[in-house]
Amino acid sequence: MKKSLKYTAVIVGLMLLPGMACYAGTWVPKWGLNSLATYDDNFFMDETGQDTWRYSIKPELSLHYLTPSIESSVEAELAVRRYSEFDEFDSEDPALRWDSSIRAERTTWTLGVGYQENSQRDFADLDTGQFNSNAIVETISIEPGISYQLTEKDVISLSFGHIERDYDSLDFADNENDSVNLGWQHQLNQRWTTTINGAVSEYAAERPGRDLTETEYENVTAGIIYQYAEGMTIDLSLGYFNSDQHRVVVVGPLLVITDEDNSGTLATLGFASDQPINDWSVNLQRGLYPSSQGQVEERDSVNVSYERKLSERSAAGIRGSWHDTDSQLNARESTEISPYYNYRLTPRLRLETSYSYRSFDRQAGSVDSNRIKAGLRYSF
Repeated sequence: MKKSLKYTAVIVGLMLLPGMACYAGTWVPKWGLNSLATYDDNFFMDETGQDTWRYSIKPELSLHYLTPSIESSVEAELAVRRYSEFDEFDSEDPALRWDSSIRAERTTWTLGVGYQENSQRDFADLDTGQFNSNAIVETISIEPGISYQLTEKDVISLSFGHIERDYDSLDFADNENDSVNLGWQHQLNQRWTTTINGAVSEYAAERPGRDLTETEYENVTAGIIYQYAEGMTIDLSLGYFNSDQHRVVVVGPLLVITDEDNSGTLATLGFASDQPINDWSVNLQRGLYPSSQGQVEERDSVNVSYERKLSERSAAGIRGSWHDTDSQLNARESTEISPYYNYRLTPRLRLETSYSYRSFDRQAGSVDSNRIKAGLRYSF
């Protein structure tokens, strides 16, 4: 996959900004600077238990504009990371995101364009389980969409998605995922809303001279959203998926070709409450996730969060997650529990602290780690 495709899409997106600006007028800027020190007692998540300090600084810039018919925002950041023990993992990771929407009487047009660079190990627990790789992945995403108000209670939507990932290591497969999603939402009354969604996706992953995987998968889900009380919602959906995978593997002078069909169920159950003092959410999900190893994997997930506002300046909370990934190559299970405390030192300066316990279980065995973080976030 060509890197030029990524940069071309980002440049095209940026060229569209002046067109939006001619409708908008003034973009409102906001600057920020986030500095963080992290101690990790098991950097590679293995039996060796090697520890390290990580120091990071991340300047951030956001531009935002809002009118009755147009909303547009641009976010840019650069995360600079340095490690006390493993300088081969030092990185400078940029990210750029543009989201815009134009609303007419019945129609809303949306467009999202993004580019970012990340260290592959930052999400190894969900993707591959390889925490000892210093590979960098470049990701570009393009997400146009349209929604139309059919009646006072009915809305239909059509969206497209293109996500392309390019790795600087042959340990991972460059891949792209294209999808089309059609949805319908019907409001029964002030409390109850029903939803139906159908999606078709094509996923392709390739390591030149080693393997090629192409997967087509479709899914249909039906759900209901219940407004239990002010600031509290319950979201439930159930669905079915079907996938067709074609894989070519190079074994010496031979090509080994396999075809596989798979099907299963999808489900989401979510609870969310947004109150002046207490915010909390619980989300349970079974879904499909393309990985950097060329597989479309099934995963069961549980995510919970709770935050309590202690005063005008301080807040404390806890986040937890559990993921069980069913994979032909590396089935794995991960758990993370992270309490945190934030304190606003001044109107523009905030202290952020947290502790994280992580557990990772794979075929090679189970390991865990502890992380302690402390940092300052300054908003200009």
